[in-house]
Amino acid sequence: MSAKAKIGIAAGVVLFLVVLCYAIPNPGKKALQREQSALNEANSWRIVTQISKNSRPKVNRTYAAQCPDKEHILEEAEGDFSEYIRVGDEVFYRKNRYEWTQGTPGPDLFLPLPTPRPCLSNPGEPNSRPPGGAEEIRLALEADIKDGHIEKGEKKEFRGSPCQEWTVTRFEGSKLAAYITCLSEASHLPVYTRNASEEFYMYYEWNPAVTIEPPDRTPPGKAPTAP
Repeated sequence: MSAKAKIGIAAGVVLFLVVLCYAIPNPGKKALQREQSALNEANSWRIVTQISKNSRPKVNRTYAAQCPDKEHILEEAEGDFSEYIRVGDEVFYRKNRYEWTQGTPGPDLFLPLPTPRPCLSNPGEPNSRPPGGAEEIRLALEADIKDGHIEKGEKKEFRGSPCQEWTVTRFEGSKLAAYITCLSEASHLPVYTRNASEEFYMYYEWNPAVTIEPPDRTPPGKAPTAP
C-alpha cells in the first residue's frame, strides 16, 4: 500500500472518531439541559448559602421567594445581620437593628455573594421586569452547557433522596470557574452546589410552602427569623 493511501486511511479514521465523538450525547450537558427545563416549573423556592473557613461558619444566607414578585432574604455573618423583604414594588430592609426602613437599600446591605434568583430581579431593582433573575440563571446554564467541561461524579443521597454529582468547569475570561452540583434524580433540579474545598455550599428547596408578607413595623420590632 502506498504512503498516500495510508495517509488517506489515517485521515479517514481521525475524521470518523471526531464525528463519533460529536454524535455521542454528552451526559453532563443533557443533565444541565434537564435542569434548565425543570426550572420553568418552579413557583417558589428556598436557597440557603453557607460559607465556612477552617470548619467554622462565617456566613449564612437564607433566601425564600414566591414567583413572580415576593422575596425574603436574611443574611447572618459573625454576629451581624441584614434582612430584606419585597412584595411587588414595596421593599423593606434593616441591618443590625429591629426597626424596618421602607425603600430601596444601598449596595452594601448584603455581602457580595452570588445567589441564584430563578424568577426575580436584583435587590436594587424592585420591579420584577425582564430580563431579571430568570434570564440570568438561564444564560449561566447555557454558557455551562455550551462551553463548560462537565464531568460525572459520585451518586449521593441527600435528605433521603438520590442525586447525581456533576463537576462543571468553565473559563470566564481568563479565570477558571468551577463548581459541583448534585441534581435530583426525581426532579432534575439541584439539591446543593458546592466548591471543591466544601467551604461554600448552597442548599435548595423547590416549590416549598413559603409565606412572604410586608413586615410588622410596630415598635420596637421583632428579632429576625429565617424565611
